[in-house]
Formats: sequence, C-alpha cells, structure tokens
Amino acid sequence: MGEKYIGLDIGGTKCAVLLAEVNHGIHIQDKLSFPTQAAKGFSHAWERLCAGMEEILQRNGMTFPDVRAVGVSCGGPLDSRRGLVLSPPNLPGWDEIPLPRMITEKYGVPACIQNDANACALVEWKLGAGRGTEDMVFLTMGTGMGAGVIAGGKLLCGHTDMGGEVGHLRLTEDGPVGFGKAGSFEGYTSGGGIARQAVALTEKLMAEGNTPAWVRDGHPPAETDARLMADYARRGDQQARSFFDFIGKMLGRGLAQIVDTLNPEKIVIGSVFLRCEDLLRPAMEAELRREAIVHSLRSLTVVPAQTGERIGDLASIMAALYHLGIDPLQTGDETRPAVLRHYDRLFERYPALEGCREQVMQTYCLLRDCYLGGGKLLVGGNGGSCADAEHIVAELMKGFYLKRPFPPKVQEKMACMEDILPGAAGKLQQGLPALCLTGHTALSTAAQNDLDPLLAMAQQVAACGRPGDVVLGISTSGNARNVALAVQAGKALGLKTIALTGGSGGRLTGLCDCAIAVPGASSADVQELHLPVYHTLCAMLEARFFDQ
Repeated sequence: MGEKYIGLDIGGTKCAVLLAEVNHGIHIQDKLSFPTQAAKGFSHAWERLCAGMEEILQRNGMTFPDVRAVGVSCGGPLDSRRGLVLSPPNLPGWDEIPLPRMITEKYGVPACIQNDANACALVEWKLGAGRGTEDMVFLTMGTGMGAGVIAGGKLLCGHTDMGGEVGHLRLTEDGPVGFGKAGSFEGYTSGGGIARQAVALTEKLMAEGNTPAWVRDGHPPAETDARLMADYARRGDQQARSFFDFIGKMLGRGLAQIVDTLNPEKIVIGSVFLRCEDLLRPAMEAELRREAIVHSLRSLTVVPAQTGERIGDLASIMAALYHLGIDPLQTGDETRPAVLRHYDRLFERYPALEGCREQVMQTYCLLRDCYLGGGKLLVGGNGGSCADAEHIVAELMKGFYLKRPFPPKVQEKMACMEDILPGAAGKLQQGLPALCLTGHTALSTAAQNDLDPLLAMAQQVAACGRPGDVVLGISTSGNARNVALAVQAGKALGLKTIALTGGSGGRLTGLCDCAIAVPGASSADVQELHLPVYHTLCAMLEARFFDQ
C-alpha cells in the first residue's frame, strides 16, 4: 500500500477534490467536483473545499491523519514559496489568500500550492512525454497559453513566481488579444484565441459574400471554434486548412522564441495540440526552421502531452509530491518479491542466459515505466518471431499466472452484459495494452502494395505510436530490415525501443534503447531462449501490476 494524498484542483469555473495513492505512480482513487461559483468569493469556495475533503475521506473510510499531504493546483498569479494565492483574474476576491496554511491549521496536514501550468509541467516531466529529460517546456494550449519550464532538472519559477508566462510574448505588433496584449502568443494560439480568430474569419468571409461551408451547413458564426474548424479542415475544406496553416505558423513562431531562449530538449504541448497536431505540425515545423537557431533545433522534439485528459487530476497531487521531494516513479519495485521470483527463476532454469541478466531487468523497467505512464507495447517480427510477437501480446492482454479481475465497482458498471452472458463481468480480465505489428491484414497488405513491403510494420508504428509507447522488435539475427525500419520509425516519433535478438545482436542492438541478445548458433536455438525471456518479462509485469 502506498501513501495517500489529497489534491485540490481550483479553477474559475469548477473545482475538484481528489484522493490518490502514490505507489509506483499516482493512482486516483476518488474524485468529486463542484462549480466554483467564483462570484460568491473565497469564503464560499473555502467552505466547499473543506466539505469536499471531509466527504471524500469519509466515503473512503479515512481521516486526515491517514493523509501524507494536500497539494493545490490553482491558476496564477500566486506565490508558491509563501503559499499565497494572489488575486487570479478568474477568482475575484482571492487576494493574498494563505490557502496551504489554512489547510494545515484546520486539519494538521502539510499542504502546498503550485501554479496549475507548473503543476501540469511536473506531471508530464515525471509521468508523461518529458520523462528522462532535464530541460523541458510544457505548454497548456488550452483556454489560455500557460507554460511550465523544467531547467537543469528543476522547476523554473522565477523571482516572483511568474516564470514561464510565455503567453505574454508578442509575436506581431498588432493582432488578436490574449493575456492583455495584442499580437501575443496566447492571442494567436490558445484555444480561446483560436476560437476568436475563427469567428472573425467566418464573419469576414461572409461580409465578402464568400459564406464558408460550416455556415452553409448550419453552424452559426458565433459558435465557430477550433474543434469545428478542425473537422472541416480534415474533410479537405481549403479555407479551414489555410486557417490551421496560419495558426501552426504562429505556434512555430512562438516556439522559436522559447527555443532560442531556453534551448529545451523537449517541448510538450497539451489540449488543442493533442487534438489538432496533424493540422498544426507542418506549418509549425516550417516556421521553427525559419526562425529558431539551427543548433538548438537539432536536439529538439515537440510532442503532444502524454497524460492527456488525466493531467488536471494528476497535477494537484504532483504539486504535493514535488514540494516533498518525492518522485512517483522512483519505486524500487524491481525488488518486490513477486517480481523478483520470476526474474530469479529465469536464470536458475536457464544458466545460459546469465549474461543477459542486466539487460532483462533494464527491459522490464522500461516496460514498467511505459505502462505506469499509460503507454502501450508495439511488437513485431517475422516467421517464428512473428509467432513470438503474437504470444507476447496474448500474455499481456489477459491473465497469465493471475486472473486479473476488474474491481467490483467496474464490474457493477459491466452488469449490462449479464443479459447476454451471465457472469461476463466477472470473467473479463484487466490487461496491459499491446499490439502486434504483423496483424491487421487489410492494412498490412495495403502498405505492402502501396508503399513498400518492408514498411508494413513501420506504417503501423507511424500510425499508432505515441510518446511513452514502446516498440519491441524481435529478430533472431538482429538484421531483419522490416523490423529495423519499425524500430527507426518509433525512435523518430519519440518512442522507446527494445530488441530481442540473438548471437552478436545484429543491427537492432545499435538502434534500440535496450537489447537482449541471447546465445545461440541458429535461429531455432535463439528462439528456444526467446520464449523463457519474454515469458519472464510478461510474468514480472503481471506481478507488478496485478499481484496485490
């Protein structure tokens, strides 16, 4: 069992109270939300927050002494060092509110506060697309354009806790207003700014007698926003596509200023970028190439946020963890008896694999972190290695040694299935998501025919892979070109890569983050040792995630 934390996610429209367990990751156990009703001031919200914390503990059979700390995520300006909320524009009346101190005095629990953009940056740095980096910038790209900056392995707050307010950067002398400034980064590229520009474009086209397709289809001009424009852009509407080309260009211009100033290894972008990356990236990258210092671009990747819709829930908990100096993934769970039992048994039964001991544990840790971060495994090979890939997927996607039933609350939600198959809810099992790259016959044959036979697996990685996922390439020689291409596609997209090979390891060993090369003089010898290796990895992962 891990330690328990309460999180308070405070916004101008709604607030959420969360209960989480930190045990080799952050696991949200319960959540309740309520309208902020900001016009009623701080006292009203404080009463609701207190009632929410008390309720969430009561319904989980806990009291405040069971809680390690309370973390608060709130829009700025605020002073995280002194624990003060400093009059956020969306929270009238919250003037110099010492919220953490009030929580500690009332409930006797340590409490801390963090700017919401900074808290989200910590989430992506520790649990998402920024894992393993020392220099990273996170952009909210939501209603506004907030940012959190990780520099030299630390959160950069600035002298007055206003570090990272990149939405205020001026991109043009005049233009859309955001963050109180015309022509600002926020005015051009935030969700709110994009919506205002979409409405202005719609009205302009109509005034010119060129009514756009979305209006002709019955969408009022005032309701035009990024989602609607993206829908029409993907249908091939040229006006909508040109609109996103412009937004992508301005996004690239703002990113270039960040790159030139901070030289990050990664820029992670949430919200609108998550939904519209395909429409924004071409123009964004072209503008980056025009504007940014070339030496900084060579080591830069720009990726969507990996924690997706969970980021807001995780942010307040992460604020507490960072304040306490706790890394949720520094788990040491490779020393868990249930995990080590399978690991030690592998080398007892197969002494010939002793030379692979370190590589097996490294591979396990990489896969563990993938699943802790919400990622998936993409695995492929040829011939017997193709069969091994299918075998691995089968062991991960359902019970192997363990049954893995869903929690009772989830089974209750599945009760509707009982009408068709009695007992179905209790029979379904939890799985670790994995995809075999040799499946999908229609797609594979189309890729072989339309692209190149060697690119069939790489195309699936290109389509399905997301940062945080892992590509596992299996080749007894390590030289299968289609497997190598799939791995290279994964690396280009920011995925971690693993090779399961034999002998000297072949070309795959040099391409992958982890490589297990088992001894063997022939493909058959190698495959005979591949089986116990991946069985062990699957068993270790199952013990980590399902052996309670």
